[in-house]
Amino acid sequence: NLIIKACDSTLYKELCRRTLQNDPESRAATSLEVLAKVALKHATSTATHIHDQVKKLLKSSSKPIKVALADCNELYQDALEQLDDSNTAFITKNYDISTYVSAAMDDADTCDQSIEEMAPGKSPIGSQGTTFSQLCSIVLAIAKQVK
Repeated sequence: NLIIKACDSTLYKELCRRTLQNDPESRAATSLEVLAKVALKHATSTATHIHDQVKKLLKSSSKPIKVALADCNELYQDALEQLDDSNTAFITKNYDISTYVSAAMDDADTCDQSIEEMAPGKSPIGSQGTTFSQLCSIVLAIAKQVK
């Protein structure tokens, strides 16, 4: 099975299999390129969800968490731009997307660190940032196989 082959090269095999097996596009995939695009789609969707949540939280939060959320708002906006650049690279058959996806992962990590500094152990976005980074790692691992 192509999904199992693709996911075996990732650090997060279970998340990879669950994500790809639950997506009709990847179940019908005949290439690793399609699976990488589907994983990228899920990473982008997760980043969009987090960014939307951060924007809502910004309206109702008080300092010091509001400062961290303002940082996260900018960071996830940048992450979404990086993922958009990755998608554009895929469209042009440029599978060397590691710079873009790694930058998006760095944005998520910086957001998590900012929140932890301002409100230790009380992240309003929970473990979503970790899931996003893991999905990005999956994208990188599958894209590396496409080259």
